[in-house]
Amino acid sequence: MPKTSTDNWIIYGATGYTGRLITAAAAKQGLRPTLAGRNAQKVEALAKEYDLPWVAFSVDDSAAVHSALKDKNVLLSVAGPFSATADQMMDACIKTGTHYLDVTGEIDVFELAASKDEAAKKAGVTLLPGVGFDVVPSDCLAAHTAAHSKNPISLKLIIKGLGGPSRGTAKTGVEGLARGTAVRRGGKITYLPAGKLVQDFDFGGGLESFIAVSWGDVSTAYHSTRIGDIEVYFPNIGPIKTMSKLSKYLGPLMGTRFVQNFLIKQIDKMPAGPTEAERDKAGSLLRAEVTDKDGSVFISQLTTPNGYSLTAQSAVVCAQKIMAGGIEHGFKTPSLAFGPSFVTQLTDCIMEDH
Repeated sequence: MPKTSTDNWIIYGATGYTGRLITAAAAKQGLRPTLAGRNAQKVEALAKEYDLPWVAFSVDDSAAVHSALKDKNVLLSVAGPFSATADQMMDACIKTGTHYLDVTGEIDVFELAASKDEAAKKAGVTLLPGVGFDVVPSDCLAAHTAAHSKNPISLKLIIKGLGGPSRGTAKTGVEGLARGTAVRRGGKITYLPAGKLVQDFDFGGGLESFIAVSWGDVSTAYHSTRIGDIEVYFPNIGPIKTMSKLSKYLGPLMGTRFVQNFLIKQIDKMPAGPTEAERDKAGSLLRAEVTDKDGSVFISQLTTPNGYSLTAQSAVVCAQKIMAGGIEHGFKTPSLAFGPSFVTQLTDCIMEDH
């Protein structure tokens, strides 16, 4: 099968919560990706459910990875934490001439992809991490808002209404607890003590407390806009508030193997992710505030469906766009690959300037 085939792609991590949503979205459109993962029994069962081809391999088995990818146009990785899979998979994609996509929100993974930009260009490969809710809506919103400013110097992204996390997302969050909160300062990623940045924002119902978090846009928004100072905020409530306090007072202990393993065991007791009914009820609201060098502030807002529903749709659409060709090679963010308006092409995504 030629590499240009629009069905010649592979979903790795297909049996996880998000992977299953993406597989269902692809199958609903009549697409036929190859399903993949580490556990052959689970992958085969899912493949039979949708009558799709499948393959099982570990990302640490380079020969098996290369064999699985050598004839594939696109790899869509849904196997997180991506800190354990992205390096091997990106390198394999560069060697096999396969475009790499994933649904990460991990800052280090975006920076890793950026570091492989030249190698990917030479191989004729596009590296496009973050094709789900992390970070399609926020990246497109940041780029859209920054375009209104002549000399943007700072960006604040405020994200409300994420809903409950999947196990994979929660485990990714646990990994960064000991490091503090990532922000951009003067173009450099730096870490502040957890809980240091708390700010009130008004979405129309009065002031609400938000706390800065280590979100993927600390990396991607810089590459998309070249804005040097970037902060991302979530509502200062629930598990985020609790984890921030634990990280603030326990510090390095949060990064020890004992504590990390304990938290991961607790996460394994969680539901796999939000139910369909919960996803249907919960939408998200995002705001970008860009400050210009002259002091002007530009604000845009974006409403979206539930993050997991958006991820399923967005990941499939991005894979289709990459397979269709015409996208520049090398490291890309969603807005650099498809333009800031891309998110408004997705169902129930509305962008407004304020």
